[in-house]
Amino acid sequence: MSETEAKEGEKLSLALMAPSEWDRLPDLGLYMDQVVTYLERELESLKGRKGERLVTPSMINNYAKANIIPRTEGKKYSRQHMALLLSAFILKRVLSAQDIASLMSGLGGQSDTKAFYESLRRSMDQAAKETVAAVQEGIQTAAEGESVPGKAYLELALRLAVEASLRSFAAEILLGETEELAKEAEPPAERQSKRKRKGSKEGAETVP
Repeated sequence: MSETEAKEGEKLSLALMAPSEWDRLPDLGLYMDQVVTYLERELESLKGRKGERLVTPSMINNYAKANIIPRTEGKKYSRQHMALLLSAFILKRVLSAQDIASLMSGLGGQSDTKAFYESLRRSMDQAAKETVAAVQEGIQTAAEGESVPGKAYLELALRLAVEASLRSFAAEILLGETEELAKEAEPPAERQSKRKRKGSKEGAETVP
């Protein structure tokens, strides 16, 4: 492995590192300003080139409204909140808040947060290894082919961006399929009741 490959691999490994393990998350209730500070520190490596702010109180409040995190007790956020918020901020690059909520609900995000969070961390570790390997392979191919480094990096960036886009699209399709399967599993009476409620709501919205 060349020095360039090693440096890029190390840089990416640090940037794609999964957040802290469950047992290392704060187990004492934190107030909003403490939560923002903690999450910003945990997600620092994902900030990217633009240096945009990753976490704001309004974002956290929106996740509460979307039922991604449960209600707080005395305005204090628990370890469960930290795990779910870290997961949401990692997933928000590719999924809407509605899709994140659906994903967490289907995998027991709020009922067994530790299991969900550790599953997310394992997935992130595996994806990070695959991404680092792909980048190192691309750099090596460029070096062996005597390509212009800048162009080779752009071609690799294009490949990774296209892969990310297609995988995000595939994730949305799977989430949609899961919702359809859940509807089919509902008792007929419950499905009919939901249709009636939906029809009543749509009718009310069309009244001038």
